[in-house]
Amino acid sequence: MEKISYEQYLQLIDGAQVIEKDGAGIKVLDTQQGEIIKLFRRKRFFSTAVLKPYAVRFVNNAQQLDTLGIPTVKINRLLWCHSIKRHLIVYQRLDGLLLRDVLSDSTLNSDALFRQFGSFIAKLHNKGVYFRSAHLKNILVCPNGDFALIDISDMQIKKKALKLTLRIRNFQHILRYQADKDLLKKHTEAFLSAYLEASPLNKTDAAALNRGLQSNLSNTSAT
Repeated sequence: MEKISYEQYLQLIDGAQVIEKDGAGIKVLDTQQGEIIKLFRRKRFFSTAVLKPYAVRFVNNAQQLDTLGIPTVKINRLLWCHSIKRHLIVYQRLDGLLLRDVLSDSTLNSDALFRQFGSFIAKLHNKGVYFRSAHLKNILVCPNGDFALIDISDMQIKKKALKLTLRIRNFQHILRYQADKDLLKKHTEAFLSAYLEASPLNKTDAAALNRGLQSNLSNTSAT
């Protein structure tokens, strides 16, 4: 991890465009030169982030996903700036569109896209990836048609394929927003059939997963 001074931090962000911030400050910047700068702060005094900062988790997850053949961001630098109490990651900007925006386009073949989405989530689960932030705003559709993961700090990568309980629980994270549920409700069969075709589940587990998905779809979520 590279340590930088406040002056170096200012040089790093000079000319960059703020694309995300909250009450605690800047979260994400676009350098306009093909790189994104993501800032991480520790939200609580007592936190597991003391031992393993979220920025380090982000970098480790990116490396593991690459090993598994799952498209994601390419890390260029991992930094710490004591003056602002922030870790920073500089990574290569991924070209593409948010999956939610693509699936919301009524002119496209939505069933085919939802089948691709279902197959992609099955691929993650089969490879042991439990991505808590796997909602439709954290999956990118790249120009070549592949799906890629972004904002990957909140993730666990198991040594084996996910068990049924974790697969069902992950659907809760994927469908945390009502807008995403409304989209999926129209194409549930396409999504689920593709997911099951790509998953090594027996009939009993497939039926249980279907019930779990339907239950998640019927619950009201945040907008």
